[in-house]
Amino acid sequence: MIRALRALLWLSASLLACFSLRAQTSEFYPGAVYDPAVPTLEQVIGFGWAEDITLHYEAERYLQALAESSPRLELVQYAESWEGRALYYLIVASEKNMSRLAEIKKAMRQLAAGRGLTPAQAEELIGRMPAIVWLSYGVHGNEISSPDAALLLAYHLAAAQNDSVRNRILDNCVVIIDPMQNPDGRDRCVNYLRQTQGRWPDENPLAAEHNEPWPSGRSNHYLFDMNRDWFANTQPETAGRTRIFLEWYPQVFVDLHEMGFNQTYYFAPPANPKNPNLTSAQIDWLTRFGQNNANWFDRFRFDYFTREIFDSFYPGYGEGWPLFQGALGMTYEQAGPDGMVIRRQDDTLLRFREAVHHHFIASLATAEMAAGQRSELLRFFFNYRREAITEGTREAVKEYVLPPGRDPNRTAKLAALLMQQGIEVKRAEASFNNARVRDYFGGTLAARTFPAGTFVISTAQPAKRLVRTLLDRRTEMDQAFIEEQLQRRKKRLPDEFYDVTAWSLPLLYGVECHLAEVASTGNLSVLHTPPRPQGRVLGSTAHLAYLLPWGSNSAAAALADLLRQNIRVHTADKEFVHSGIKFPRGSLIIKSKDNPADLFERLQRVAAEHGVDVHPTANSWVSEGVNFGSGHVRFIHPPKVAMAYNLPTNPLSAGWTRFLLEQQYGHPVTVINTWQLGAADLDKFNVLILPEGSGYWGGGYSTVMQEGMVQRLKNWIRSGGTLISFGDATRWLTEEKVDLLATSRELRSGKPERKAAKEEKPGEAAAPAAGVYDYEQAIQPKEELPEATPGALLRVLLEPAHWLSAGYEDGQAVVMVESRNIYTPLTLDKGVNVGVYAAEDKLIASGFTWESSRKQLANKAYLMYQPLGRGHVVAFAEDPNYRAFMDGLNLLFLNAVLLGPAH
Repeated sequence: MIRALRALLWLSASLLACFSLRAQTSEFYPGAVYDPAVPTLEQVIGFGWAEDITLHYEAERYLQALAESSPRLELVQYAESWEGRALYYLIVASEKNMSRLAEIKKAMRQLAAGRGLTPAQAEELIGRMPAIVWLSYGVHGNEISSPDAALLLAYHLAAAQNDSVRNRILDNCVVIIDPMQNPDGRDRCVNYLRQTQGRWPDENPLAAEHNEPWPSGRSNHYLFDMNRDWFANTQPETAGRTRIFLEWYPQVFVDLHEMGFNQTYYFAPPANPKNPNLTSAQIDWLTRFGQNNANWFDRFRFDYFTREIFDSFYPGYGEGWPLFQGALGMTYEQAGPDGMVIRRQDDTLLRFREAVHHHFIASLATAEMAAGQRSELLRFFFNYRREAITEGTREAVKEYVLPPGRDPNRTAKLAALLMQQGIEVKRAEASFNNARVRDYFGGTLAARTFPAGTFVISTAQPAKRLVRTLLDRRTEMDQAFIEEQLQRRKKRLPDEFYDVTAWSLPLLYGVECHLAEVASTGNLSVLHTPPRPQGRVLGSTAHLAYLLPWGSNSAAAALADLLRQNIRVHTADKEFVHSGIKFPRGSLIIKSKDNPADLFERLQRVAAEHGVDVHPTANSWVSEGVNFGSGHVRFIHPPKVAMAYNLPTNPLSAGWTRFLLEQQYGHPVTVINTWQLGAADLDKFNVLILPEGSGYWGGGYSTVMQEGMVQRLKNWIRSGGTLISFGDATRWLTEEKVDLLATSRELRSGKPERKAAKEEKPGEAAAPAAGVYDYEQAIQPKEELPEATPGALLRVLLEPAHWLSAGYEDGQAVVMVESRNIYTPLTLDKGVNVGVYAAEDKLIASGFTWESSRKQLANKAYLMYQPLGRGHVVAFAEDPNYRAFMDGLNLLFLNAVLLGPAH
């Protein structure tokens, strides 16, 4: 009787579970029947699909349970976030394909090579290999719906029993699901949502749960937007993804996002402008995938749009970088509910469940399309890579040649970065000559001899279109698009530039580059492991001192290392010649006296680790320049660095700077909430950094830094502090109540913004001239700010006599400009314009600027220095640490941080 009762209870529970399961999943995929042996989210985590938002550990538990339940799944950890959270991808395929994954990966690499296969051999592989479909979710941690859609998709592909679409996908594709690209940002966001939700989710957009505090969960631990990091490869999450991408070489790559809650759903084809290195076949494929998505969305009566907002121009996007590898890269954007439910402007409710559903269907539709076009996709991929090689042999530029230059380690770092992205790089083991070479800026053809250690990147390789995208000085935009933007700006409509218009790696890195129009010959070897910096102490223990030349990023890293060890270091503000060797401005003198007894051993380690050469000496005689005891040789007081953090700083700027100091150069920085600076004991620091302000976050520094705080800051500078500012923080320094920088941002007329604000209101219409009424003149604002430059690379000329420019012996640098900041140069009695923009005809290194802005930027201040008491104000018009990929500017910033306390 008891057994019968238990059996009846078990049967009732099972039927109830089945009914619950069918009811829950039928909303997402009507009529689906699922294998009860595959666990649901509710069985593992405790809530059902889209009933709550998963944290990383919950998704991790579910993925592990899912993989254990099915032979059609395999879970692989590919990286770890800064905060120690594992990043996984889930392989989903038929059991047949799961049994031959190694063979499939090998075949993809063979097809990707574009050579080594006859057409018949390629067709044989195409005939029996599945297509690779890669679906990536949640690169922005506060775009919450896509990771949960990824879990639902994984479950459906593993457990659906009566779905022919699912069966066709598994038979014809290997689906790779990257369910949570940014676990640190995700947990930051979801924890905030859970903390702020009340008894019921609040649909009001003003509710706290819909409005994250600074810095939001969009970015990772170091506050990077990782959807801009693909070619820069600075973050461990991104580096892990690019590495496994090159193991699989997918034919389809989709990056799933969220956008504003009042929108609908976006998928390919993309908006203009399109990168000119995209092929017409790719654009056609993107349209075909979009049409298939549209069919599915129509079936479910989902709204969508295409060809608007989201372009395929910048190669650092999650969909952009794969495009230049031969994949069909696509961005999908779902209106984001910013929680469980939100009320839209049209008075409808957008629920988290709907957002998950839309992403789930879009993912399934994409995989279905790939399954139905398996062989055609593989053939397209092989031809894309093969034809790239042929194009490289026919185009004018045959090679990009990177000689070691003034900073060989920075050049080697660039070569290593290219290798990390699957680009073939050769290194010259001996000097060689090329008869037809132009410099990077288009000089006349000439023969040139290059030294050993030069890197050569041929365009005759399967990654040729990525090579050109990353190494060309300019990536041109379609002229019709430019004309449209000019018309929009005349009407004061917002422009449609989605991201920066320039990113040339030789310019970002500040390295020498040449364009060869014939292939080089000589002792050139293909690199299989990234080049590593080489450095050593060039001799034995020094009786007197060790000399370390300034001028490389490696020297700055070595200095930071020495200062961390409390080793006493001096810097020379002027060059000197010692034992026939020229030591440039900024060079380091490490005296044996007053330093640890094991100084030689420590310097050996520092030299080897950072790739610098250290010169020991037993005498201090110099044949030219300043002696070791000169007043121009200064002791470097160890920098004790603080940085403003939290509102009103831009989290990206704060994150880039912190990452650069801590991770790239190994120098500690204390981050202090900006509003606490007024009460902070600043005497514990001798360097204070104010990152870019405002951004997405409204008011600038004036909203937080009140009068008493400003006075404390001035007293601290007078006592010897070094204040460093970027962008909007620099503008704050110019305000009348602050008066730490004797200049002003300019209006379009050239008038100072501060003065004009007193006289008239910017935006007032100009008075029409007497006589015939001129409508165009009448509607022009009387005063307004200059046009914002949309991320262009501009040349800056540097003052050679100032310590801030040490290491830039050629007297120039390339900077990223992405603002409307144009500053009148300081007068000679107030300070020094250490960096000024080049003349108009020499200004643009790469990218797009408005003509009016270009004219006005010429000869204006980029880097300003103003003394105050014993201290310094160092003000940058823009952020020199932009996206942490401006390696060529690192030294300009680090001079301020590391050498400022010496002055």
